[in-house]
Amino acid sequence: MTATTDSAPKQFTHELTRRTTRTGRLYIAPALIVVLAVGVLPGLFLYGVSLFDYNRGTPLSSAKFVGFDNYTRLLSGSDGNFWPAVGVTIAFLLTSTATTVVLGTIFALLLDRILVGRRLFTTLFLVPLVMAPVMAGLLWRLMFNDLNGALNAFLRPLGLDQAWLGSPPLAFLSVLAVETWQWTPFVALIMFAGIRSLDYRPKEAAQIDGANAWQVFRHITFPMLQPIFGLVVALRLIDSVKVFDTAYALTQGGPGKATETLGLMIFHYGLYTSGWIGRASAIAVLLLILVILVSQFVTRYLKRAEGLQG
Repeated sequence: MTATTDSAPKQFTHELTRRTTRTGRLYIAPALIVVLAVGVLPGLFLYGVSLFDYNRGTPLSSAKFVGFDNYTRLLSGSDGNFWPAVGVTIAFLLTSTATTVVLGTIFALLLDRILVGRRLFTTLFLVPLVMAPVMAGLLWRLMFNDLNGALNAFLRPLGLDQAWLGSPPLAFLSVLAVETWQWTPFVALIMFAGIRSLDYRPKEAAQIDGANAWQVFRHITFPMLQPIFGLVVALRLIDSVKVFDTAYALTQGGPGKATETLGLMIFHYGLYTSGWIGRASAIAVLLLILVILVSQFVTRYLKRAEGLQG
């Protein structure tokens, strides 16, 4: 009788767990179906197309199967545009992430010190962020115009006017500047929210002990912000590696190939000029691999930051 009585709660717990698991699977099934339909299946189709010599205007059914020839052509350097585009993408990835994160953190710290007009400054910060990247690119393209642009109109009397989008180094810096202008507020607002959520007692204790602002930030504020800082870096890295719209609106990859990222190369090869859909699909697969590698790196950093925080 006692054994039967003792086993009853266990049976009830097991049955409850089984029903909960089944219910959870039913709830998550629609989301998994959507992910499968819009993510996995198109990805598999993209990989399949990359194995064919498939060009625009030719039915896929008549395309020639070439296996990994598209990948070999790209990775071996036979296609002279691929590795330069990889270099531009990585350079933009690193510089864009660094500038937006550093400037965003600085602005967040300054915003935390502002007592009067904080709401106004926060609203102004949102202006670049709410603009579509293409619209921001077109707006700045007008400002960078050699002859009639607002920037050169200001610099010309000083003899400092430049062909901002006509010189390879300046074109890259111009795209970087617009990307920084648009996404620094995003970093600043997230970091500001993180700063406001911190426990102020350690900071106040350090200030009482005579620590200056830099020492407080380095030894107290920043270590406490590491998980949020890691999240911001993760979002900016993943977003920067996929950059397309800003560069397209400003330079379309020029002058020459100075600002052609992998995203722009896919567009040019697959849809705009060449019509090499098979090769463009191979570039897209390689870009996906790069995004996954960046995501893995960021995930490890976040886990490490959480471990240090704990």
